[in-house]
Amino acid sequence: MTTIVLPGQRPDGRRGFEIVLSSAATGGAAALVEARVAAATAGPPLHTHPNSEETYFVVSGALVMYVDGEVVELGAGGLAHISRGSEHTWATPATTEAHFLTLHMPGGYENYHPTALNVEKERGGPLTQADLFEIAKGFDWKLAGDAPFRLTPTGELVEAARADAEAERAAAEAAGLVRTAAPS
Repeated sequence: MTTIVLPGQRPDGRRGFEIVLSSAATGGAAALVEARVAAATAGPPLHTHPNSEETYFVVSGALVMYVDGEVVELGAGGLAHISRGSEHTWATPATTEAHFLTLHMPGGYENYHPTALNVEKERGGPLTQADLFEIAKGFDWKLAGDAPFRLTPTGELVEAARADAEAERAAAEAAGLVRTAAPS
């Protein structure tokens, strides 16, 4: 199946994620998502895709990736292929944003973001973490472990609330809003 998608023909995405190529356009074989994420962002909780593979390609900036216990920083041109069932997550470094592509094979996961946005609109407000996890289950996404863990901008895997707090602190420091105390 040959498909050509022009920029104006892309479906709506969510929160900095845009569907470049939908699974509907490939007969379900694959989907491509483009993301632009601010510096000092803790990404999704540690998770797996039991029935699909995901490939990340960094166009510009950097991503800190956690894959099956290993942490690596990918700069522009870096690529990480995530096999089915591999535990993974990502974050952006404290002072570097990321522009990256994710290829999902087979496709289908790309519909998670627009679905969550629609549910949020229907409910008239932001969704809870539990709501998002429940929606994600329908898109080949499974939380790794019993509690959510996220990657900090420095590459440490910690409880989600702590990762979010560290990302906020790193962003504030990078913006010069706060300073880390010097050792005494």
